[in-house]
Amino acid sequence: MHDTGFYLRFTRLGDYIHVLFFIFPLIFLISPADLFSYKTVVVFLANLCLTAFGYMFNDLEDAEDDYHDVEKRKRNPIASGEVTRKQSYLFNLFILSAGLLLLLSINSVVFLLGVLHGFVGFIYSWKNLRLKSKPILDLASHVLFLGAFQFLTTYAAFRPIDLLVIPFLMIIIPISLMNEIIHEMIDFDIDKKTKINNTVQRFEGFNITKLLIIMVATIVIGCSIIVFTIPPEHKIIGLSLALILGVPMIYSMNARVSRLTQTR
Repeated sequence: MHDTGFYLRFTRLGDYIHVLFFIFPLIFLISPADLFSYKTVVVFLANLCLTAFGYMFNDLEDAEDDYHDVEKRKRNPIASGEVTRKQSYLFNLFILSAGLLLLLSINSVVFLLGVLHGFVGFIYSWKNLRLKSKPILDLASHVLFLGAFQFLTTYAAFRPIDLLVIPFLMIIIPISLMNEIIHEMIDFDIDKKTKINNTVQRFEGFNITKLLIIMVATIVIGCSIIVFTIPPEHKIIGLSLALILGVPMIYSMNARVSRLTQTR
């Protein structure tokens, strides 16, 4: 028997569950009347399963490398020997299938987006391809897996894909992009040791502060468009959500970038 801590490490739940809760205000902005419908629960659980698959498969593929780093070995149950590779493969297959079946219960478009979501999560980490170790492709695949496809599956569950996805993506893509760049900068030394040739490794000298300014400007424009286009009866709530969620997120990114620039 394993304790709760083991399952939290195995699924990496603590790394992404707080982000998935943004699905609920997102659904309110997309289709307010459906916020408390069964579909909301299905979409949330499906995204939870597909995101868990990406993180768990990444740990499976990284197990050999993580074994040589004490901290990563403690976090990765495959590297530490608590779970066999076969057990991990089976659970990955189970949780991926569960997520896709949930999306299939909504409609075929959402299911197809879910398949693409899972596929990107697979090739991001799969050692035979490993997009996370290929400059530029690492950022693109991260944005698609942890951002764009999570949003698009949610959006398509409640309304057809239309031009309104653009301002949402103007918020989601910069946030996901900055998070991945910051993560690569934090892991710079261990990635160099394990020969992961990602974007930060290739372009070590780029100015992250200037990039942050561009990303924040894009987010602000996206938020403004969304608030402007939502129905009048929901504008106050929409503006409140933009401020409550957006300001702390931008502040957090700025704080992380400041710490990185001071230590490098």
